Amino acid sequence: MKKLYTLIFAAMLTQAICAQTTRKNSKYNRDVVSKYTTALATVKNNIATSEEQNDELNPYYLSVFTPGTYLSRATQQAFTLDVDTEEAEKTLGMKMREQMDSLANVHLFNLYTTSPNSFNNYDEKFMKEALVESESPVESDKELNTIISSADEVTDVAQVTGDVDVDLAVTKPNFWKRTGSFGLQFSQNYFSENWYKGGNNTQSMLASLILEANYDNQKKLQWDNKLEMRLGFITAPSDTCHTFLTNNDKLYARSKLGIKAAKSWFYTAAVEAQTQFMPSYRTNDRRKYGAFFAPFDLFASIGMDFKPTLKNDNAFSLALLPVSYKMRYIGTDDENIHAVFNMVGKDCTHDIGSKVEANLTYHLAKNLTWTSRFYFFTSYKYTEGEFENKFDFKFSQYISAQVFTLWRFDDNRPRDFYDRNLGYFQFTEYLTFGLAYSF
Repeated sequence: MKKLYTLIFAAMLTQAICAQTTRKNSKYNRDVVSKYTTALATVKNNIATSEEQNDELNPYYLSVFTPGTYLSRATQQAFTLDVDTEEAEKTLGMKMREQMDSLANVHLFNLYTTSPNSFNNYDEKFMKEALVESESPVESDKELNTIISSADEVTDVAQVTGDVDVDLAVTKPNFWKRTGSFGLQFSQNYFSENWYKGGNNTQSMLASLILEANYDNQKKLQWDNKLEMRLGFITAPSDTCHTFLTNNDKLYARSKLGIKAAKSWFYTAAVEAQTQFMPSYRTNDRRKYGAFFAPFDLFASIGMDFKPTLKNDNAFSLALLPVSYKMRYIGTDDENIHAVFNMVGKDCTHDIGSKVEANLTYHLAKNLTWTSRFYFFTSYKYTEGEFENKFDFKFSQYISAQVFTLWRFDDNRPRDFYDRNLGYFQFTEYLTFGLAYSF
C-alpha cells in the first residue's frame, strides 16, 4: 500500500513539474488566453447590464481583471455556506457591495477551475511583503509647537499666493422695480374767417406723469404703489366766460399690499385716493363743478387679489374686495359743488360696501400698448364705476400718439345728471399726439 501511495505521489509531482516547465517555456497559451478573454467579456457584459453604467467599470470588479493572481476568497466562497442573521441591520449600500463582490468571486472561481495555468501568483504572497514605512510622526506636542512657532506669520493672503488685492463686494438683491412715464400731447384746429363751413379755432394740451414703485421678494410679499397725474386744457373761443377750460384733470394714488395665499392668489389690502388739480367749469357757466379736494375720494379695502404671471412684461390684476370703505370729502363751501355730488349740507360721507378692481397692461405690438383700469363699487344704496382704456402708440423713443376713452356710471347724482339716452352713464374720449418719455 505504501508503494502505491508513493507511486501516485510521484506521478502527481511529475505532472506538476511538467506543467511548470510548460508554463515557463510557453509564455502565452492560446487556449488559456482565449478562455480568459471570453470570461472577462462575460463579466463585463454582466456588469454593464446589472449596474447600468456608462463605459465605466465598478471598482469592486477590479479583482476580475487582475492578471495572473489567485485570490483565495473566491474558492472560500464556493465551499462555504453562510447564513446571514444580521441582514436587517445592513444598509442598501452594504448589500449592493456584497452582491458585487459575490458575483466577482463566482467568475474568478470559474476561471480557476477552467484555466488554472493562467495564474502565476497568489494573494498570500503579497500579504507577506513588507510595507514601505513612512516617516515617523511628531512624537510630542513640544515638537509640534516648535514647528508652528518657527513658521512665518501670514498677515495677508497675497504674501502666499502672490495675487493682487481684490475687493469683494456683496450686492443685496433688489426687489424693487421703479418705472415712470411722462407725456406732453398737443392738438390744434384752425379755420380762416371766411371758411365756408365755419368753425372755432382751438388748441389743446395734455400733460401726464405716471410713477410706479413695486416690491416683490419672489416669495410671499408684494407691494404695488402708483401715482398718476393728468392735467389738460383746451381753448374755448365760443365761451364768453372763460379763455380756456380743463378737459382732463386727475390726481390719483394707490397702494396695494399682498401676501401670497396660493399660486396666483394673494391676501390683499388696498388704499386709493383721488381728486383733481384745478376748478372745473362748463361752457358759458361761471359756477364751479369741482375743485382741488372737492371732492376727495378715499377707498380702503381688504380681500383677495388674483395676479397671474404673464410673459413679455404684460401684467394683469383682479382684486375682489368684499369689505370696502369709501369716504368722500368736499373741502370747499361752494354750494353748487355740494349739490353736484348730492352732499347738500354735508362735507363728508362714509359708506361701507364691496368693490371689484381690475388692471391690465398688455403689449399688443412692439410699439402699441393697451392700458386698462376697471373698478366697480356699491354701497348697496348706490353704484359707482369706471372703465378706462388707453392705447399708446410710440413712433420712436420720444414721439407717441394716445387714444383715451373713459366710461363712467354713477347713480348717486341729482336727477339733472340723468340723460335720456345714456341714463347715468357718462363718456369722454380724446386723441392726442406729442412727446413721450419712459424711464
